[in-house]
Amino acid sequence: MLVAPVKSLYSNVTLTDGSNILTNIFRQVIVPWLLCAVVAGVFLLMWYHSANRNQQMQQIQQLAVATSYAVQASLAADSPQVLADKLEQIYYSSAQLVQFIAVYDAQLQLIASSGTVEPASTLNFATEFYQVKTLPDATQLTVLPLSAGISSRQLADTEPLPESGYLAIRSGPDAATPVWLMPVSLLIVAMVMGLLISIRALKHAQQRLILDTELMVHHWQRLQNTGQYRQIDEPLLPVLKPLQQAFNALAEVVSQKQQMTEQLIPQLNQQLQQAERQQTELQQQQQQIKASQQRQQAQLQHWFAESLLLWQRAGQLPPDQLRRLTQMHLLAGSYQFTDKNMHGQPLVLCNWLGEHLDELNGILPSGAVSLDWLEHPANLACTLSVCHHTLSSLLQALLMLCLRVEDVSKIAVAVQLEDAELQPVLKITARCNGNGLSDHCRELITAADLPPLSWCDSNIALLIAVQRAGARFTAQSLDGLGCILQLAIPVQTERLSVAKEIQQIVLFDSNAERGQQHANALNGLAGQVTLCNRLSELEPLIESRIVDLVLIFLPPAAASSAWQKIQHVLQQQPCVLCFAAAGEVQTWQRSMPNVLANQQFCLAEVQAKAGPRPNAGKQQHILVVDDNETNLAFVQVLLKNKPLILHTATSASQVFSLCHQQQFDMILLDIQLPDISGVDVAKQLRQMPEYQQVPIVAFTAHATPAEIESYREAGMDDIIFKPLEPSRLDSLLARFALATRQH
Repeated sequence: MLVAPVKSLYSNVTLTDGSNILTNIFRQVIVPWLLCAVVAGVFLLMWYHSANRNQQMQQIQQLAVATSYAVQASLAADSPQVLADKLEQIYYSSAQLVQFIAVYDAQLQLIASSGTVEPASTLNFATEFYQVKTLPDATQLTVLPLSAGISSRQLADTEPLPESGYLAIRSGPDAATPVWLMPVSLLIVAMVMGLLISIRALKHAQQRLILDTELMVHHWQRLQNTGQYRQIDEPLLPVLKPLQQAFNALAEVVSQKQQMTEQLIPQLNQQLQQAERQQTELQQQQQQIKASQQRQQAQLQHWFAESLLLWQRAGQLPPDQLRRLTQMHLLAGSYQFTDKNMHGQPLVLCNWLGEHLDELNGILPSGAVSLDWLEHPANLACTLSVCHHTLSSLLQALLMLCLRVEDVSKIAVAVQLEDAELQPVLKITARCNGNGLSDHCRELITAADLPPLSWCDSNIALLIAVQRAGARFTAQSLDGLGCILQLAIPVQTERLSVAKEIQQIVLFDSNAERGQQHANALNGLAGQVTLCNRLSELEPLIESRIVDLVLIFLPPAAASSAWQKIQHVLQQQPCVLCFAAAGEVQTWQRSMPNVLANQQFCLAEVQAKAGPRPNAGKQQHILVVDDNETNLAFVQVLLKNKPLILHTATSASQVFSLCHQQQFDMILLDIQLPDISGVDVAKQLRQMPEYQQVPIVAFTAHATPAEIESYREAGMDDIIFKPLEPSRLDSLLARFALATRQH
C-alpha cells in the first residue's frame, strides 16, 4: 500500500525542462486568465454601455422636460419663428448628441424645429405618455406630450397630459471618445500584472515541485537499489505531504524488516550450517549403511560358504560335535542377520539346568578336565523367560571356548540370576586355569566388528552375535593364569514362593571355596546347611543330629581308617550323596556306592535325590494362588503345623510354570489375578491330563450365585471366601482327603 504511490510518483515525473514548464503554465494559468479577462471585459462593456445609455436617457428626459417648460410658456403667444429660435437656442446649448428638437400639434403637424426637419423624422405616432423610440438608423426619438398648465406641477412618466401638442427630440450615438477605455485599460493592466505574478509563482512552485520530486525520487532509488533508507525530513510542498508520509512509513517498514532480516541472517546461517552438517551426517550414514550392507552381504555369503563346509564335514566329525556346531552356526547367523530376540517360555533355572546337565557335561573329554557347576539361591525364587535352545547353545559355547585354553584342567561355571536396577540379568561366568586363550581367539573376541569366522569358530560367533539381542560378553585372559569368560543376558522374571522341603543338610568339601559356594546355593533348598572342611568334623555332625541329607565331595581316593569309619556312619543315614572328581569316580565306587562325578552336582539333582523327610510321612503339596502377600502369609500360618508342603504363586504364568514342574494335590485359586482371570486358569488346568481330578477351590472375597455357577462350569470343585476361616480350611482338607494331622 505504501510502495504504490511512490512508484506512481517516480513513473509520472517528467517535468525536467523549460518547455514542459511553459506548457504547464499555459495550461494551468494563461488560458484560465484569458478566459476570465474576456468574460470580465464583456461584462464591463455591457455594464458601461447600459450605464451610459441610462445616463443619456436621463439627460434627454431632463432636456425634454426643460424644453417642454420653455415651449409651453411661449406656445400660445409666440410665433413659430420665435419658437423655432428658442428651440435652436436650446439645441445649441444642449451637451447631448441632439440632432433636432421639434414641436408638433395634436394632429402631428410640425409647428417649429431647431433646424430643417427631414420627412423621415416626421412624427408619425401619438402617445399619451413620455416615450422613447429607437429608429431604424439607431437614433433615439423622444416624444413628450405638451399639456396646458404643466408648469404649475411636476411631470410624471405615467400621468397622461391634455392633448395640446407634442415635443420631439431626436438624439444620436455619442461620437466622443468613449470614457470606458480607462477602466478597461486599468482592468487589463491589473489582470496582466496578476497574470505575471501568477506565472512567476506558478513557475516557482513548479520548480519547487521538481526539486521536491527529484528529492523523493532520489530517496526512492536509493531505497530501491541499495536498500539504504532514510526518512525525508525536509519540508516539501503540501501536495507531496501524503507521498512524504507514505515514503517515511515505507522507510520505517523497510527499516524494521531490515532489522528483522539482520537478526534472521545469523539464525538462517546457523540453520544452514546445521542443515549442511545434517546433510553431511546423512551422507556419512548413507555411506555407512551402504558399507554395512555390503559388509553384511559379504558376511552372509561367507556364512553360507562356511555352512556348506560344515555340511561337508558331516562324515568327519562326531555326531554330537557336528550337532552342536551346526546349532551354534545357525543361531549365530540368526542373531547376526535378523532381529531375533532371546525371549522364550518361562523356566525355573535350577530345574532346567538339571535337565540339560548331562548334555552340557558331555562336551568335556572324559576324565581330562574337571567341571564344577555353581548356582545361586536366587535361581530358585524366580522363573525367567529365555529361549531354551539359545541358553543351551550359549553354555556349550562357553565350555567349548574354555576347552580351547592351553593346558586347561579345571573349569567352574557359575550361573546366577541378578536383580539389576533396570532389568534382571542372567549372569553366566566360566573360570578356567591354564595358559589363557590363544592369540587367534583373542583377536576374534576383541575385534571391533564381527570378522568372517570359519565353521570351527561357531561358538565364538554365537557369543559375539547374541550381543545384537542385548547380551554382553566379556573375556579376560592372562598367560599362565587361565581366563574368565562372562556372559550377561537380560531376561524377564517372575517371583516364585519356594517351600523348603529339606530341613537339615550337612555338606563336606575339603575345597573351602567351592564348599562355601555350594552351601550358599543349598540355602535356597534347606532350612539349615552345615559346612565342614575337615574329616574330623564330619562324623560328630552326622551322629549328633537328625540330618535329612548328607552331601560329600570326596577328596582324592585314599584308603584310610578314618574314611572307613565315616563310610560306616554314612551307611546309617537315609540320604547320602557323594561326589568325586571325574577320574576318581570308579575308584571311590568300589568302597562307597552311589558316587557321582563333581560336574553332576546341581540343585535339581539334590532335590531329586533328597527323598522324603524321615519324620514327615507321606507329604502332600498344596498350591495357593493370590496376588496379595498378606493373604499368602495368613495361609502359611494356618498350614504351618500341618504335614503339607505349601507352594505359592501371584500370577497365572507362575501357576502354569509350577504345575508343569510339580504335581499338586490341591489348588486354592484366586479369581482376580493381574494377568488373566482365575476362571480361565481353571479351564486351562482342566485341559491338562494330570490336573483333571485335582481339587481346585475358588479363593475370593465375594461372589454372586451366578458367579459361583460360572466357577463350577469352569471346573472348580468348591469356593472359599476371604478372610480365610481355619475351620473352613480344615473341612476342605478333610473333604478332599488331604492330611490334617499334626506332628
